[in-house]
Amino acid sequence: MPDATVSYRVMGTGALPATAPLDTSSGSLLLSAFQTVPPAPGRESGAEVPAKAPSGTDPGAGGGAPPGLGGGLLPILIMVVPLLLLLFFTSRSQQKKQAAVIANLKKGDRVLLQSGIIGRFVEIKDRFAIIDLGSGVKIEVLKSAIAGQDTPEAAASVEKK
Repeated sequence: MPDATVSYRVMGTGALPATAPLDTSSGSLLLSAFQTVPPAPGRESGAEVPAKAPSGTDPGAGGGAPPGLGGGLLPILIMVVPLLLLLFFTSRSQQKKQAAVIANLKKGDRVLLQSGIIGRFVEIKDRFAIIDLGSGVKIEVLKSAIAGQDTPEAAASVEKK
């Protein structure tokens, strides 16, 4: 079979040849004429960049973690861990205060619920507290719904705000 040529239409500066020979024995184009790309700034014209070896085969690597893992994960941990600890300890202190308020309640104390309802404390069960709203109306609420004891000091502090 005779050598065939394939013609290309080139748009631009015209630095590329209009035809390239076709090697019929291997079925591929000889593209050596297309590799006239100038070198990157700071590199020599004939220098080749060596291929990077996989991180596991480098004898000087020491078998450590991949280089990007510790660098990206460490700053995130430094920011997130203190926030989680802060949330944990503040919620724990609020739970202790809530437990102390409920433990100090006596029958007949005026209590304020988180919903804004004011009533008289009657009794406490495992999960619920019974509150008397007056006129014989009693409601069962979760213990966590008790905001605190309604005292004149608490009412005065709210009025000042």
